[in-house]
Amino acid sequence: MTMKRFLPFLTVSLFFLSACGLEKPPASLKFPGAKEDIAPAAPAATAVPSDPKLAAGKVVYDANCAACHDAGMMGAPKPGDNAAWAPRIAQGIDVVIKNSITGFTGKAGTMPAKGGNASLTDQEVTNAVAFMTDKSKGATATAATPAAAPAAALTDGKALYDANCAACHDSGMMGAPKPGDKAAWAPRIAQGAAVLISHATDGFKGKVGMMPAKGGKATLTGAEISSIVTYMVNKSK
Repeated sequence: MTMKRFLPFLTVSLFFLSACGLEKPPASLKFPGAKEDIAPAAPAATAVPSDPKLAAGKVVYDANCAACHDAGMMGAPKPGDNAAWAPRIAQGIDVVIKNSITGFTGKAGTMPAKGGNASLTDQEVTNAVAFMTDKSKGATATAATPAAAPAAALTDGKALYDANCAACHDSGMMGAPKPGDKAAWAPRIAQGAAVLISHATDGFKGKVGMMPAKGGKATLTGAEISSIVTYMVNKSK
């Protein structure tokens, strides 16, 4: 084919290629029905408390406490569960911190010392407790009026009793009198509150059983022991 005859053919061919949009290769090929790559959505950021102490407590909580408390494992109260936290907060923040550091066993569950992580400092545990109680602060008891003071004292005594004394007294272990057992408590109450508080504080051994000093809870204060005794006596009159 001569050049003169070939040129018209070449021109027509280029025209058709241009019309089909194939005068240059596409940047990429797309196939019908193919799913395009979609970048995974970033996880929503958890709100960090503005208070530096609470923020530090959240870091400790997330790394060391969440596994049990978020799941309620071993009776651990979930942050924000006001009903579960109410009796704990009623004891006072110092008691909650002490129980978290030294560990304790109550009716509802067990708390290992420092949540089982001995490397945590007391301050780190304190910060974690502050974070959890702040999340559950709806459970904080409102200030009692003077007329309601006796009832408030009994409530505190019950919470302390549940956390520190129920394991022995509810079961009658080592001859411990059960709250509400009037026959067992009558001769004890007859001795007077001062004697009962002294025995509960210093410990003693009687005919029907023995009482370890402070029920084996050396960190209990005199005021806490008094509240516990008052609660048991009032329940057993």
